[in-house]
Amino acid sequence: MSKARFVKGFQLTNANGDIDPASAGFRYITETLTYIRSKIIEQKFYEVPIADFLPVDVGEASWSDEIVQNLAFQTSGGFFDGDVDTAQGAARLATVDAALSPVRMPVRTWAKAAAWTVFEIEKAAAAGNWDVVATKMSALKKSWDLGIQQCAFLGHPSVAAITGLLNNPNVNIDTSLLPVHISAMTPAQFATFVGSVLEAYFNNTNATAMPDTLILPMSDFLGLGAPVSSTYPVNSMLSYLQDLFQRMTANDKFEIKGLAYADATRNAAYGLNKNRAVLYRRDPDTLSMSIPVDLTMLEADTSNKINWQQPAYGQYSGVLISRPREVYYIDEQA
Repeated sequence: MSKARFVKGFQLTNANGDIDPASAGFRYITETLTYIRSKIIEQKFYEVPIADFLPVDVGEASWSDEIVQNLAFQTSGGFFDGDVDTAQGAARLATVDAALSPVRMPVRTWAKAAAWTVFEIEKAAAAGNWDVVATKMSALKKSWDLGIQQCAFLGHPSVAAITGLLNNPNVNIDTSLLPVHISAMTPAQFATFVGSVLEAYFNNTNATAMPDTLILPMSDFLGLGAPVSSTYPVNSMLSYLQDLFQRMTANDKFEIKGLAYADATRNAAYGLNKNRAVLYRRDPDTLSMSIPVDLTMLEADTSNKINWQQPAYGQYSGVLISRPREVYYIDEQA
């Protein structure tokens, strides 16, 4: 014997995973002795704290359409142009000058709403284990959080001027340092990489800066637990690299981070399709992301007491890289 039970089965928040949408609903068939747990397991997403990867400015430039960062440049000659011949009396002095050049980043305004009906609330109450309003509000916030995260690393899918940390067109790309994943390198390849990568970055900055962060594709990062030497398995590749970069940059806060967005299999849908490592300075003068208006929830409202809606809004932008020479893309060949 079977009977129908009014129970909510799944939460479908931005579902692109392995939940079949056809299985959703309050009503499904159970056996007489079926026990239904009161706790609902929610969907999970890949989430990382953006501020661990780059500076984030919240509240700056609210309700603007564009953010402009002015860059100052010296346009004077060299130091020795200032030499004067005191024997000639009042000689004309060489001068120094400066100029400004703007870097621009558009700002987008965003709004969405969570909607529900009195009927959904009543059915959820009958089920006894699902708060339909709270779940939909959670879905609304998750939509914002995941969108901001994507924008931080890969930019906007249709606004080319809004770029992320991984795909700025003004950043130089190295295609020679990574023949394969670092974790898959032969001893000779590994020695070549560690002996060349910081020099390549330093030259890219015109000898003005050293990096403090290395992002690796997560598939590569997770393999760095292997020992540097199979003969003498004392240090992992990760600890060796961490120690090396900290010593060479004279910065004990140098960090190596894994990022799923840096994997070709996960960024192909966004047009990158590269296993991309990024060596850069996590400095507000180098790069930052602006969220002019953080997510703001308005009060729920209804026009007919049956259909309810709670809107939310915000403003966001991409990652503005003020010093592209201090960011260095390293693309894997294989």
